[in-house]
Amino acid sequence: MQPRLLDLLVCPECRQRFTLEDPVEADGGAIESATLLCGTGHAFPVVAGIPRLLGKNSPRDLDRVRDSFSLEWTHHQPGDRTWHLDLEMRVRTTFVDVLGIAPEELRTKTVLDAGCGNGSQSVAFTEFVHEVIAIDLSTGLELGNRFRTRWQQGRADAVHFVQADVSRPPLPRRSVDVVYSFGVLHHTPDTRAGFDALVPLLRPGGTCYVWVYRYEPFWTPLIRLIRTVTTRVPVDLFNRIAPVLAWPFLLFTTVLDISGIRSYPRISRREAALALMDIFAAPYAHHHSQEEVRGWFDAAGFTDVRECNQARRGFGMVGRLAP
Repeated sequence: MQPRLLDLLVCPECRQRFTLEDPVEADGGAIESATLLCGTGHAFPVVAGIPRLLGKNSPRDLDRVRDSFSLEWTHHQPGDRTWHLDLEMRVRTTFVDVLGIAPEELRTKTVLDAGCGNGSQSVAFTEFVHEVIAIDLSTGLELGNRFRTRWQQGRADAVHFVQADVSRPPLPRRSVDVVYSFGVLHHTPDTRAGFDALVPLLRPGGTCYVWVYRYEPFWTPLIRLIRTVTTRVPVDLFNRIAPVLAWPFLLFTTVLDISGIRSYPRISRREAALALMDIFAAPYAHHHSQEEVRGWFDAAGFTDVRECNQARRGFGMVGRLAP
């Protein structure tokens, strides 16, 4: 944790600022461990250089969300693709090319990566922006924290990882210029509520990008039917059998792809196991229409709202908040 992060965070319980108690420094002046204490007495640990701002009494289903995605990212290794895209392509096509911000202006922006997953893209964003705050409920962000010094094109001290709930983001109002949330909000208890929790963090004129699942006739009902069983399986058990299930999953998708019924990219067994965890283990998987999500943007006062990153399973939406 860079000391600078203390100026960016607020308590997720009461929205007050933190003081740092009993810090232990690592090399270069970063904080390896400490306690973050707010004015009303809420205390949160800094562990392995990451503030852990998780609620003390989170619902059991939210615990499953955290555990599911924490285990999911154990199937990811440095250099692996994320959702079938290598890192440079993902950053270019779902961030730089779609935000509609000129490169010289983008370099001045502070970005919130809301639901950063393995955190690799959060690190890569620093090649293009001023600063990144990356939050995620899972421990997957520990991969990103370790990746900071490996991505030579970026700036390791310009990205901050925080373990927290995107529906209760620990940031002050009007503190960031870009909110970016790719494939995350539909895995929260209420997609719209998650969106509404993030919008107040934007400064006037700020940009918001979200990517969510769309409803597909036949396939969505089929997946929902399967999930009535898989979401009842203990998440640690499902994680252990996911690499075994990856083999029939790969065979199934290959047959569909060759027959022309449905297009699937070629993926590794490890990527398949990760995908199975994402699709079938997470307790929430909501689906939305473009009209519905555009309505959220309109109601929040966004202008220049555009659809982007259309895919088989979902779509992106980006808009600029009124100045």
